[in-house]
Amino acid sequence: MSPSIILSLTIAVALGSTFHAILGRRLWQWPVYLFSAIAGFFLGYVGGVALNIELIPLGSIPLAASLAGAFLLLGLAWYFMAPSAAS
Repeated sequence: MSPSIILSLTIAVALGSTFHAILGRRLWQWPVYLFSAIAGFFLGYVGGVALNIELIPLGSIPLAASLAGAFLLLGLAWYFMAPSAAS
């Protein structure tokens, strides 16, 4: 397995776990945040490579675009799992 894939997975898992540690309420939310972070990181990676966005390159990883994708999907996951105030 390529080192950039291992580094990307490590960053995404750390991001998803940190997001759950800060905003998670239940244990079942942790895999959802992990999957969202990994999927968002790799979607951001693909978008960064396709659009040639290299703001903060980390080796062959466009880190800014990848983190933006991860935060976008993590935000969506949190939005749909957070209890509404109207309940």
